[in-house]
Amino acid sequence: IIREIVYRQINKVKLRRYHQVVGERLLNIYKDRIEEIVEELSHHFYLSGDKKQTIKYSMIAADRAKSSYANQDAIRFYNIAVECLPGSKIKGKEMKEIECLRNRSNVLNLIGENEKASKDLEEAIDKVKELGNKKEEANCLTAFCKIYLDTAKYNEAVERAEIALGIYREMNDKEGEAKSLNNIGIAYWYLGKYQRALRFYHDSLKISEEIDKPKDQARGLTNIGIIYGALGDYQKALEFYQSSLKVTNEIGDRRVEAAALINIGSIYADLGEYQKCLEFFQGSLKVIEEIGAHKVKAKAFNNIGTIYGIYGEYEKALEFFQKSLKITEEIGDQEGKTENLKGIGDIFLETKDLSTAGKYYRRADSVARKIKSKPFIASVCLGITSLYLEKNNLVKAEKELNSILCLSEEIGSKGIKAHTLCLSGRLYTKQKKWDKAKSSFEESMLIFKKLRKKVNLAQVYYYQGIMFKESEDKANAKKCFAKALGIFKKLGAKGWIKKLKK
Repeated sequence: IIREIVYRQINKVKLRRYHQVVGERLLNIYKDRIEEIVEELSHHFYLSGDKKQTIKYSMIAADRAKSSYANQDAIRFYNIAVECLPGSKIKGKEMKEIECLRNRSNVLNLIGENEKASKDLEEAIDKVKELGNKKEEANCLTAFCKIYLDTAKYNEAVERAEIALGIYREMNDKEGEAKSLNNIGIAYWYLGKYQRALRFYHDSLKISEEIDKPKDQARGLTNIGIIYGALGDYQKALEFYQSSLKVTNEIGDRRVEAAALINIGSIYADLGEYQKCLEFFQGSLKVIEEIGAHKVKAKAFNNIGTIYGIYGEYEKALEFFQKSLKITEEIGDQEGKTENLKGIGDIFLETKDLSTAGKYYRRADSVARKIKSKPFIASVCLGITSLYLEKNNLVKAEKELNSILCLSEEIGSKGIKAHTLCLSGRLYTKQKKWDKAKSSFEESMLIFKKLRKKVNLAQVYYYQGIMFKESEDKANAKKCFAKALGIFKKLGAKGWIKKLKK
């Protein structure tokens, strides 16, 4: 309090000079380890009015905060730099302002502030066009792709990526060309156009290999693996993931290595080899603990929570979901947060705590709609529909199903469509519309069989069995329950085995 009183009584001109002296003294004392005090330097030079030094150290501090997911700090330091740049006399201030806007946009996108992120990029593009810097224009367009992909504006993402691709090709910028091709591939992957996505991924990978960019190669190999996983060709998916892991081991990129281990674990999860998949997830966590990759760590915790949920070990599942949620909230990862909240809601739904499940689903829905992510909105709606079915609120369940069907058509997700069909079958069962229920379940099964989603297929058999039981067709009910039980026993899904025995 005394310090604050003294500080306020100092003449403003003198106070600015004091901050300048402190900043310069810190520079002298820490000249061999400036990185330790960039935040303090930004603070003192900002209050001293030294714009040149403020901009320099604020940009360094912002970049450091961004890389460690201290997102609010990163935004604060970018704000300071953006404020000081227009009135400064530093060389190349226009390009620095564009760089700050683009980087701030990246952080805003990460925390789900996509409207603000878009505004920053639009401003950056306007400025870059005035300068006539085509490469930076393409870089801003590439940054825009991330926002469009996150908000399910896939056609807009393709459009921006194609413009950027044209500029990069005109400038013979191979690295930029590879990134644009990769972004187009991602958009087509989300749209469910897997063969087209593969073509763009392969073209991107080829260029990355030609210009010797191993980190981009690893990313390309991973993306191709994801497509083969979505197509149900798990052997090919594993081959590409293993190739990605080999590249990351060669270049010593531990963060990418951790992500690769998670991807491999996810394939074993799809194959129902949960013990093996947990080993890869745990291996990923071991790497993460060494390097502190928060976002990857949160993903690993979330995936482990999902597996324990399938095992029926609900307390352990909640423990890992909560660990993941703590991280995603700390770093502002809105997509990860939505996944965590949805996962927790699913666990409470399984344990029949419908009130708590509803609370988490509502929170997940709020975040998903805030970031305008259609895939996440659809995913959360699936949980909410299940909740309404458990409550026998069929009017609201039907309303949710109609909205999910519209979303699944827009985003082209076969998995969401199959889940929606299963929920439709459950609704028709409760409405005693047996033919419609049977048709929905069978269509859902066909998709899950093609996707080779064993646990989901078994779940459909279970609900179809209930439909046959309710319609007094005991023979078919018994067959469906037997098929479901056979799959669940192989998977070790204790929670579902317990349901079937009841």
